[in-house]
Formats: sequence, structure tokens, C-alpha cells
Amino acid sequence: MTTIIVIEPHPLLRLGILQLLSDGSCSCTLEGADYSLLTRETSTQRNCELILLSISSFESLHELAHAAERICSPKSILLLSDSSSMPHSVQGLPASVAGYVPKNAPPEVLQASVKLVLAGGSCFPMRAPDAGQQMSLPLVKNFEPVKWPPENERKNKVVNGSNPECEMLGLTPRQYEVLVLLARGYPMKTVGRYLNISVATAKAHTETLYQRLDVHNRNAAVYAAVSRGATLGWPSIQGAPHDA
Repeated sequence: MTTIIVIEPHPLLRLGILQLLSDGSCSCTLEGADYSLLTRETSTQRNCELILLSISSFESLHELAHAAERICSPKSILLLSDSSSMPHSVQGLPASVAGYVPKNAPPEVLQASVKLVLAGGSCFPMRAPDAGQQMSLPLVKNFEPVKWPPENERKNKVVNGSNPECEMLGLTPRQYEVLVLLARGYPMKTVGRYLNISVATAKAHTETLYQRLDVHNRNAAVYAAVSRGATLGWPSIQGAPHDA
């Protein structure tokens, strides 16, 4: 059974997050705790698949993340922050840190982010660049290289002659490829490099797929795709049930 621990110091917020996840079609065991969990000296090490770790300031980020890693040995950590954006770069975080969601994000985005991280993906929203500045780097610089397209998608193309998820989402094959890479947290420059297209072209495909999915950002696009039953290259992910 998948175990998710929500570490949030404010009881009402903690209860709300737990309730949200319990309604998110996620078959798992949910536990809630405050920061006291991370200060306990115990000989019995806990294990869980995912920690949702609330952070109130970037100054405490490293201490909290390493404490969560030490006490709970999670496979993945998803950060929840009061800030809408991460610093330009954060070094020295545990390798288990797989995502970041601002607390002002829509509830559906958090549910989709949890599904993506549990499926082995990453969820790092991109920062909007300031005027005259380059696009900032993602929180974690070193991503696992991926073979493109994913193996299960290559098999689908051979068997079916087309990608069924493209048709289901109303996207072109190229737009779908861009969406899959965006779901893995890649910056636009990396998306262009993997697909052998310019950054401008990658941005154009991104804007068009946002319009077709009726969304305005990366996380909302990923959630929209997952909620319609798309796997985005992760065989283990389950889309949310369709509306009647």
C-alpha cells in the first residue's frame, strides 16, 4: 500500500490537504504530522513513498528536506511552499526531492502533481523570466536522460500507427511530445534540444497546446491531460475518472 505523509505545521491546512488527497482517486494510506516528526530521535526508521513537505521559507528548506529524508526515507518529496516560485538554483537538496507546488495552486494541480511524482515523474514549474533576463534554471539541474519517444509510445505507434493519446487530447503528435517533456519538468531549452527544434518553436507548440487544453500553464496542462486519462509516457499513472 502506498503511504503518503503530509508534513504541515498548521493543523487546518494539514487537514485540508489530507482531505483533498483522500478525494483524489488515490488509493493510498495518508498520514499527517507537524514539524515535530522531523525532530524525533528514533531508532525505528519510517518508510514511505511520498512526503508532502510544507516550507515557509527557503532558509529552512535544506534543514527540513534532509530531516524528512533521514526520518522517513521517502522515495520522493514534493515541496509545498508559500512562495509562488523557487530560487534560481538550490544546491544540496536530497535526490528524492521530485517536485514543487505553490500553496496558491488550484487543488487539481496538487492532485495531479502527486500522481505524477508517484508515477516516477517530476513536477517543477518554470519561473517566468524578468525583463532582460534569461529563463531561470529548474530547481534540480540534473534530470535522468530519457529516450525519445518513451518505449511504450514507440510500441503504440508500431501497433496502432498513431498515438491514441494525441487523438484523445486533440493534440498533434509534436504538441503531445512537447507536453510529455513539460510534464517531466524540462525547461523550454531542453524540450527544444530533445526534439531538435528551436526554443521559439517549442514555445509556439506549448502555447498552442495550452489553447487546445484550455489552460494557461504547465501544471494545469498536465492535470488536464491526466484527468482525461492520459499517461504521458508513465505506464503506472492512472488518469482521473471521466465526468459523466
